[in-house]
Amino acid sequence: MRKRRSKENEDTEINITPMLDIVFIMLIFFIVTTSFVKETGISPKKPVAQTAESKPRANILIGVDLDGRIWINNRQMQVNQVRQLIEDAVNETPESSVVLIADQESPTGVLIDVMDQVRLGGIIEIAVSAEPESQ
Repeated sequence: MRKRRSKENEDTEINITPMLDIVFIMLIFFIVTTSFVKETGISPKKPVAQTAESKPRANILIGVDLDGRIWINNRQMQVNQVRQLIEDAVNETPESSVVLIADQESPTGVLIDVMDQVRLGGIIEIAVSAEPESQ
C-alpha cells in the first residue's frame, strides 16, 4: 500500500512573482507620469504687469538675464542655438510651448531675437513671464 503524505509535511512556498510584477508596473507608471521640472538656470527680476495670468505648464523655459545671456536647462546658449533646440523639442513633442523668462532690465533686442528663433523653430505662441501687480 502506498503511503499518503500528510499536509503537515508538505513544504509550502509563497509565490511572489505576481507581487513583483505589480511593483514593476507601478514603478513604470510613476516614472512615466512624473513631470520633470525644468529650470532656466537664472533667477531674474520679472517685470510687473496688471494683466499677468498663470499659464498651465510649459515644457520649454528660456531665460534671459540682465546682461542679455540666454539660458535653457541651466546652460548658457547662443541665439543661433535656440532654433535647433526648439525644432528638436517640437519633433519630440508637437504640442510644445515656450515661456520666456526675462529680467526686466534685459535688452529688448535679445528678447526679439529669441522670439524670432522660437517661431522659426516651429512654435508660434510664446508666453512672456511677468509678476502680477499687487493690489
